[in-house]
Amino acid sequence: MGAINGEWIYSLFCQRLAAGWLVDRDNHAVIDLAERKLAEFIEFKPNFIAIATPDPIEFIASLMAGVRLGMPIFLVNPNWGMLEREQFTRLTALVDPDRHRETISIPTGGSSGEIKFALHTWETLTASVSGFQEFYGVDEIYSVCTLPLYHVSGFMQLWRSVLTNGKLFIIDFHQLCRDGVNAIEGNEERYFLSLVPTQLAKLLDLDARWLTRFQTILIGGAPPEIELLNRARTAKLPLALTYGMTETASQIASLKPKEFLAGYNSCGYVLPHAEIQSIAASDCDTEATSGANIVGEIRIAAKSLMLGYFPNLQPITYFEPDDIGSFDRDGNLTILGRNSDKIITGGENVFPIEVANAIMATGLVADAWVIGTPDRYWGQVVTALYVANSLPVSADILANAIVGKISKYKIPKRWICVDRIPRNTLGKILTQELAKLAGYE
Repeated sequence: MGAINGEWIYSLFCQRLAAGWLVDRDNHAVIDLAERKLAEFIEFKPNFIAIATPDPIEFIASLMAGVRLGMPIFLVNPNWGMLEREQFTRLTALVDPDRHRETISIPTGGSSGEIKFALHTWETLTASVSGFQEFYGVDEIYSVCTLPLYHVSGFMQLWRSVLTNGKLFIIDFHQLCRDGVNAIEGNEERYFLSLVPTQLAKLLDLDARWLTRFQTILIGGAPPEIELLNRARTAKLPLALTYGMTETASQIASLKPKEFLAGYNSCGYVLPHAEIQSIAASDCDTEATSGANIVGEIRIAAKSLMLGYFPNLQPITYFEPDDIGSFDRDGNLTILGRNSDKIITGGENVFPIEVANAIMATGLVADAWVIGTPDRYWGQVVTALYVANSLPVSADILANAIVGKISKYKIPKRWICVDRIPRNTLGKILTQELAKLAGYE
């Protein structure tokens, strides 16, 4: 591999496109458009490039031209509304074309809904690819991409495939549901398919048996429910449950398909380019420990770790993503949930995902999630919001159905039937909207 700079990356894209890197697309049209974009950027000399298009051809061409000139690049959700675009305008006023040269900023949502950008370099993104290659034991990475290219989960599929001389098949998810993968029929065993849990559930509902032909189906974006994993296992799907985020340039831990099919539901093992610790504070809160079976806050160090949030350019040593997890003695990582989502009721800690999984496992509801709501006596009470199946079900029946499945203090004291559980496009729970449904803001 040559030096990772704009000229080298542009040349690499051109080579791959000339060899038919994009499946079922006009590869030469991308090169032609990239050359026109390059001339446009040279003429108008913008301080940065914002790529805000749903069109993959225009996205890749703009990326190539911006990279060739070493310009700061921002990936932008084309569906942002006025408020998000105003935030973006304020942030990009801080761009320094020299200091931010050859960086790529990938959007991620903040805890209170504000837009933040994880500031990466091509070195951090490439470290993620190298770790992926080593962990899965592949040289050339072939990907079927149904996820947005402006999101880290979609963008890294692009970078993995172009960097490793693989192939990239970009397909709209609705088209995938309708037509399957006819364009790569017969070669599915070479491809990784990346899905979020809601997409997996939809494909299972459609009885998409062709999913079994993939090398690996990567699942990320949000924690999958146990019932969904059991359905996938029954269908013998080669799932790899992953843990990662925008800040780490996608996955840093993964459970391989063989382990998933054997009955494991953890996030698996840490990838070679990363280190993850579960840090538990001592009773006096003056030191921290880490090790097997310790439940604590997740701390990450990785070669793929962002420099920081834009406009920060000082590399950070480690990152704490507000996740709670633990390792077993074999090194398997389990993520229990967000520390900030943790419910403290009567002095006991309750993690929503455990309770939600228990409720879903009853088969009595179509969807469910759990939050903590204020209570004068308990501090917080465990509150379940659920979507009824076609047949209505009472709170007493639901509560009795999970007795003995989880500890008594984890059983919800409040049950609220709702029309839907609010989620974003990646399947992540929108907790603020959920709190409104429960009558709290």
